Amino acid sequence: MTRALIIDADAHILEPPDIWTQWLASKYQDQAPQLGKDRAGGDGWLLPGHANADPIGLVATPGMPWDQFRWFGVTYEEARPGCYDGAARLADMDADGVHAEILFPPQRTIGHFLGADDPDFVLAGVDAYNNFLFEQFCAPDPDRLIGLAQMPSLGIDVSVDALRKARARGAKGVIISNWPSGNTELSRDDDPFWAAAVDEGMPISVHINIVSRQQRAAQRAAAAKIPAQTSESDDEATRAKAIGRISNVFTAAADHITTMIFSGVFERFPELQMCWIETGVGWLPHFLDALDDRYWRNRSWGGLPIQEPPSFYWARNNAATFITDPSGVDLRHRVGVENMMWSSDYPHHGNDWPYSRKTIQDTMGHIAGHERAAIVGANAARIWGLDA
Repeated sequence: MTRALIIDADAHILEPPDIWTQWLASKYQDQAPQLGKDRAGGDGWLLPGHANADPIGLVATPGMPWDQFRWFGVTYEEARPGCYDGAARLADMDADGVHAEILFPPQRTIGHFLGADDPDFVLAGVDAYNNFLFEQFCAPDPDRLIGLAQMPSLGIDVSVDALRKARARGAKGVIISNWPSGNTELSRDDDPFWAAAVDEGMPISVHINIVSRQQRAAQRAAAAKIPAQTSESDDEATRAKAIGRISNVFTAAADHITTMIFSGVFERFPELQMCWIETGVGWLPHFLDALDDRYWRNRSWGGLPIQEPPSFYWARNNAATFITDPSGVDLRHRVGVENMMWSSDYPHHGNDWPYSRKTIQDTMGHIAGHERAAIVGANAARIWGLDA
């Protein structure tokens, strides 16, 4: 295989143990996630009012044999420093043959802030993470560690301001975890954010799902009612549900993509770039076929605010990442070679570190070199404006 520049389009950061004590204002420490122990003695993040710490086990697995993966009982001492330290991450990237990574936040603790009642606390938590990201984690080499700024959940004015400030500090893109307006559904209220993104040349990423502030608050309240778990049987059903959910994460993105296309977002903002992260791509050809079919059958009476079939907007305005996706690689011309980006998901348990090059060879060694180069690096470099 001809050696192509590898850019990991979806990598993550495990919160370092001192992230909130170091970066979050002291007056909010009693509301912050606290490092605690899971029922097997491993490390986890405990949210105020909750009885169970959220284990780090499955988000700290690089180099761990798959048959040693476990949800509980993993400590920071066992996790590779590259999970949470930028300089160590660069060494791990070198070992894996990865030139650069697009970095996404730890959504479990970020979600705690995004769903909070107090707007000042929401902003303090988001700012704390973004400051840690740019001033600490990415600082050893900002040209290889590409942090995406987390956007807050406080409405359109705050979202637009946060996006512009992210660009001013050098961010290559941002991640939204809720609709920018703060509404539970996409609406024209979100348009000022899309306009600002185009104006600033900022790609917008969605990692798996969009969850409103209100929905997060409800989820947090429900989780707080779960009693302390002390045995393996306590979480048997939870584990089964979680594993199943990991397998079908693309289903959430399908709804959001449909809504953005049919509501005319890309018609109004033809230069807007959306990136759908960790969704896989093999499902997209059927999905696009279905969207186009519904468009053609309903365009005369539906009053749709779009001038082209949905697949046109997918090809022009959208891209998605995958980890291993043999179907997507085989169907790459129907997905759009320019709309696909490889990722490792490091340090989560979907990663193949330090064998990413082998994974790329095994899954894409048979395709044309220029196509492989686009998928494993060139598309990400183009979308996020990287010097590569």
